[in-house]
Amino acid sequence: MRLFFTGLSLFFTRLSRFQNPLNFGNRFPTLVTHLAMQTPFPPHQPTPSLHGELPDGLRIEPQTTMPLSAYRALYHAVGQQWRWVNRRHLSDRQLSALIHNPHIEIFVLRDGAHNVGYVELNFRQFPEVEIVFFGLIDSYIGRGIGPNMLAYALDYIRQRQATRIIIQTCTLDHPSALPLYQKAGFTPFKHKHVTVIDRAG
Repeated sequence: MRLFFTGLSLFFTRLSRFQNPLNFGNRFPTLVTHLAMQTPFPPHQPTPSLHGELPDGLRIEPQTTMPLSAYRALYHAVGQQWRWVNRRHLSDRQLSALIHNPHIEIFVLRDGAHNVGYVELNFRQFPEVEIVFFGLIDSYIGRGIGPNMLAYALDYIRQRQATRIIIQTCTLDHPSALPLYQKAGFTPFKHKHVTVIDRAG
């Protein structure tokens, strides 16, 4: 979830959640908070297994090669109300280069046959790992699912022997996002004012 563009080339290469090189559309000023945790990681509660502490019918599934159509649908369902914009207009080739990169890992939360949330991890700078995207569709927010899903992701990253984990949130996100990350052990280390440009309105 790195920040805004400095040129058109960054549109295709960075994993920035907030970048958008096209200078038109509705503009939404926001304050971005960068957070990190690093070894020794803070103590944490036992995390759910793939079929453990999540409500009945929910499971977390790793994606080896997630279909582009499924990714686009889930990205839109999770992020539309929070102004997730940067991947909305990518071509299939551009999007595939991002999500099918061997250093990117995606875990989808499923309820029966339906995708209802996901976590996307960036291992490009390992042993630093970035949680690029994390979220649920609206009807699953507020049911205690998010903390378990985040705990699962953090436990997975720790098992991979990462030494630093980073994440970002902003004032356009759900108001519980920042408190959740801080409760999980993340500490803010930088703030930046940016403007999200949303061509969809």
